Amino acid sequence: MLRRKINKGELAEVVQEHLKWLKSGGKLGKKANLSDCDLARQNLQQANLERANLEGARLSQANLRTTNLKAANLKKAVLEEANFHWAIVQGADLKDACLNGANLHHASFANADLSRAQLENTFSHYTFFNDAIFESANLKGASIRFSELNFANLHGANLSFAVIAASKMIGANLSFADLSNSKITMSDLENAILLKSRLNHSQIIKTSFKKTDFTGADFNGAKSESADFSEAVFSHERSPGLEGY
Repeated sequence: MLRRKINKGELAEVVQEHLKWLKSGGKLGKKANLSDCDLARQNLQQANLERANLEGARLSQANLRTTNLKAANLKKAVLEEANFHWAIVQGADLKDACLNGANLHHASFANADLSRAQLENTFSHYTFFNDAIFESANLKGASIRFSELNFANLHGANLSFAVIAASKMIGANLSFADLSNSKITMSDLENAILLKSRLNHSQIIKTSFKKTDFTGADFNGAKSESADFSEAVFSHERSPGLEGY
């Protein structure tokens, strides 16, 4: 896709006009329309792009530290290796976006829609994804540490080879998710739904799956240590290879 080039001066003007539009309730300035623009490696640190249109924009390796992208349209945007450190992305539309290798540390994606998004090898440390939608998203090899995904919808998501450590996924929907070869340590998945999920060859260490639904889940080759499966639901009376159940 040929994307429209935009220089730093033009970008600064768009951001300034958008800020006026936000502050005036739409009476002054102009809503930012950066759809299909090439913004790769641009510095948007601290910019307020709340509700801006960035659909299809290329933001590879862009600096989005502390950027406000709340409720922004980022559908099909290319955000590979972008820096979202401390960014506000709450309620944003990221359907079909590509965030492979992005730094999501300390960012908030609460209520964001990341359906079918590519998040392979992303780094999410102290990141908030509460109530976010990851339906059919690709998080293969993602590093998720000290993060919150409470009540997130990860139906059909690919989390194979992911590392989930010291994170909260209370009530998360992981039905039909692929967690094969993943490592889940010191995390809380109480009341989560893992209906027909794949956990084959995964490592589960000191993690709570209390009251979790594992109906139809595949544990072939999985290993667990000091995990809590109390009141969890399995397809059979006892799920083989799981210590603590």
